Amino acid sequence: MTEPTTDGGSFPELFEVVRDYAQRDRNHQVKALRVISAAYLPLEGVPPMPDARQVVEDILVGNGFLLTDPATGQLEPASVDAVVSVATSRLDEEDLRWGAACLLNVMDALRHRAQSQGYETYVIDADDVLDGLETILAADIVEDLIEDALDEG
Repeated sequence: MTEPTTDGGSFPELFEVVRDYAQRDRNHQVKALRVISAAYLPLEGVPPMPDARQVVEDILVGNGFLLTDPATGQLEPASVDAVVSVATSRLDEEDLRWGAACLLNVMDALRHRAQSQGYETYVIDADDVLDGLETILAADIVEDLIEDALDEG
């Protein structure tokens, strides 16, 4: 899996707050994932945020890759959104592979839950994860096109 980084990145204070929230209870973890989802977007000319892969991964692993809403039992959308945001924020092949692997683990957790317990929102949850994988795949294609264009130039 991924190692914590000391690359600093932009807004290290925000990252520290997010990392602190990620180590608390479920509600704090969801808030951390929501902040990551919003903060880790690819922005031209802005230094990247610190590497959040380990923070996201720790939350997912700690919840068996199945962070759900206690009221509905449905997959917490922030768990998918955070993975996609981090994976696509730098258009780096390693990040994209990491994101795809995380979402495949989420999909596997959904499948196990459906087989052992069954649940009403499986199709909706699986669709959200597949949408996330589609976004990562599209970003991977863009990253390859950029590399090809730079190689030709």
